[in-house]
Amino acid sequence: MRKERALKGHLISGVLDHAQSDMVGRLRKDDGTPDKDAIKRLFEEVDSDGNNNVSRSELEKIVKEIHFGKSVDSDEAVTKLLHDLDVNKDDEISENEFVDGFTKWLNSNSSQAASSKSPSHHEPHQTWEEVEKVMEGNQTKGLSAWLEALAYVMLGIVMLSLLAEPLIASVQNFSEAAGISSFFVSFILVPFATNFREATSAIKEASHKKSSNTSHTMYEIYGAVFMNNILGFVVISSLIYMRDITWEFSADVLVVAIVCIVMGLTATFRSTFPLWTSFPTYILYLISLVLVYVLKDVLNYV
Repeated sequence: MRKERALKGHLISGVLDHAQSDMVGRLRKDDGTPDKDAIKRLFEEVDSDGNNNVSRSELEKIVKEIHFGKSVDSDEAVTKLLHDLDVNKDDEISENEFVDGFTKWLNSNSSQAASSKSPSHHEPHQTWEEVEKVMEGNQTKGLSAWLEALAYVMLGIVMLSLLAEPLIASVQNFSEAAGISSFFVSFILVPFATNFREATSAIKEASHKKSSNTSHTMYEIYGAVFMNNILGFVVISSLIYMRDITWEFSADVLVVAIVCIVMGLTATFRSTFPLWTSFPTYILYLISLVLVYVLKDVLNYV
């Protein structure tokens, strides 16, 4: 924790020094208290697109201008600074959040600001050695987190392999008892039931009408779809291999591949998604259902 605080302190000091030496000048009044008017001018300069909010990309631009060196990862620095400034956690910094955050930073660094008004060129080398150790520790944690995530994926595959057959039998029994087509149950009712919570959460996030929230929600949806497809394919392939079952899922895999290719190409060439892009998405879902029906029941492509 002490080294983490040291890293955060050096990041904040670097930002304050850069702002005062290269951007708007002094951020303090003659009596040493924070100058909120100067902080507001700094906010206007950082807010390059003029939307009254500082985005992650705008904050990242400032961090890269400071040149902390190889010992500090710019993404890590931006994340720590954004976490400290973004009070309402909407991934954007409002003017009030910016002013309050910089005021807090200036007050906490008052002793350092009083001793020097220039960039921190005279800081002891030991402090940056501590920063390097923190970054090395973060890289180790990153590797362990990656291995932990991989272990969870493998555990999920095992659980799905064990539960897939009972689930299929339950779906089949339900469709027969209710007199509903198994196709309708498998491709409409079950996906709706399993993804209802995620859908309501996505709608709630999008209702904030923040571009960053909507983008992150779409990334989560794409990630969930990708993982569902990968896990489903692995489980089906494992069951077919272990039980020597005849492969009859060519149509399903083909349709999934087509949908993934279309959505992947769309995400490759676009970074923002206007409202009208939702309508082709809905249509693509309906088209995929029709394709599965035509390939399997009309063309007998299995």
